[in-house]
Amino acid sequence: MEGLKAIREKAPEWLMNAIDLALITAQRRTDILDMRFDGVREGFLYVVQKKTAKASDAAWIRFRVTPELQAVISRCRDNVASPYLVHRKPERKKQKQAETKAHWTKVEERYLTRAFKDAREAAECYKGWKEEEMPGFHEVRALSLHLYKKAGKDGQKIAGHASEEMTRNYQKEHDEVIWSDAIPDLNISEITG
Repeated sequence: MEGLKAIREKAPEWLMNAIDLALITAQRRTDILDMRFDGVREGFLYVVQKKTAKASDAAWIRFRVTPELQAVISRCRDNVASPYLVHRKPERKKQKQAETKAHWTKVEERYLTRAFKDAREAAECYKGWKEEEMPGFHEVRALSLHLYKKAGKDGQKIAGHASEEMTRNYQKEHDEVIWSDAIPDLNISEITG
């Protein structure tokens, strides 16, 4: 946890937002980067997990916007007009990138991974560790689930891990999407300050 605090302190604001969203929602990197402002409605943040390429295998999670989650969402709002919670203004727009991205401010997975690595190196919190031993962004999800368990909270729903009942619902052929409600109320102030 101390390492993540140090990394977060060296991270640009958009990366801090990504880390905080990962801590509170326990979502995968791709799902964090796909979170949108228009997905926040009626007191919930709607997330469709991209577990596999098949949409039928996706998990549909409706996170209640708790004060903890609202604080992060509010920090994601800045002077850059973007539909994505986690976004950044590139130093310069490249035509080829603009054509291949969903939006010019969208952070790509490999960029997030590289930025996390850069912040980790700047924090110098894993001196003497081999590269393959150092934590990457995906370890934030594991830490989140550990912290939820330690706090006596239900990490299964937060992570989008389906129960047997939910699995049966997905196996049925139906048109109605069944959202799994989750309450992301983890106190991350120990890390965020």
